[in-house]
Amino acid sequence: MNPCLIITSCINPSSSFVKLDDVKEREKLHVAALKRWIIESNFETIIICDNSGYVYSEQIVSLAFELGKVVEVLSFKGDTKKVEELGKGYGEGEIMNYILNNSIYIKKHEYFFKITGKLFVENIEKFIALKNIDFAFDHSYSFFWKSNKISCVFTNFYFANLNSFKSILKNEYLKVKDYDGFFLEHAYALALQNHNKLNVISILPYITGISGSTGVNYSKKRKMINFLKKLLSSLSLVRKF
Repeated sequence: MNPCLIITSCINPSSSFVKLDDVKEREKLHVAALKRWIIESNFETIIICDNSGYVYSEQIVSLAFELGKVVEVLSFKGDTKKVEELGKGYGEGEIMNYILNNSIYIKKHEYFFKITGKLFVENIEKFIALKNIDFAFDHSYSFFWKSNKISCVFTNFYFANLNSFKSILKNEYLKVKDYDGFFLEHAYALALQNHNKLNVISILPYITGISGSTGVNYSKKRKMINFLKKLLSSLSLVRKF
C-alpha cells in the first residue's frame, strides 16, 4: 500500500517559540494547504491532527470523499503547560503519539510522510517512490571543519517506516528543551545516528508556505537554502552523509 500523509496542526499555539500566532491567519493557512494536499497530491489517505482542540470542517472530509480519498480528522487538547515549559517540539511529539494511539488509518500503512500544517511540498511526486528504508530526512549541512555528526534534521517534512518510528523516534520529544537550545530536530538527529538509521534525502524538497515558528515565507527561504546547498556541495565545502 502507498504511504499515507500525516499533517501536524496547531491552530491555537501555546508555545512562546511561535512568531505566527494569529489564530484566524493560522486557520486560513492550514486549511488552504490541506486543500492543496487533497486536490493536488496523489495521497489516498491523509491524517490531520490538531493539538489545540480545533476540529476541521466536514467540508474538508467531503472534498476528499468526492475525489476518492480519505481525510481522517483528529483533535485533542495537548498539555499546554508542558509545551510552554519545553517548547513546540513537545507539542509535535504529542500529536504524533496521539495519531499512533487513535488513528484508524495509520495502522493500515507501513510507511508515512509527515508534513507540518500550512506547508506544501511542490515536488512531492519525486519522493512518493521512497520505500525499503526506515527514514529519510533533510538536514542542515555541516561545513568541512565540523564533526561528522549531523546536529539536527528538519522535522517539517520527512519519510518514515511506521514500526521504526515507533521504536526509535516515538518518545524523543520527551527530551526537548527549547529554552536550552535542544529542539526536536536535535533529538531526532541524535536518536537516528545512535541507531545508525539516518538516511538523508538526496532530492531537495521544494517547500512552500509560511513557517509558524519564524513567520518566514518558505517559498523564498527554501529557494535560497536549496541554492546554497547545491553550491556548497559542488565546491566540496559540505560533508555528504
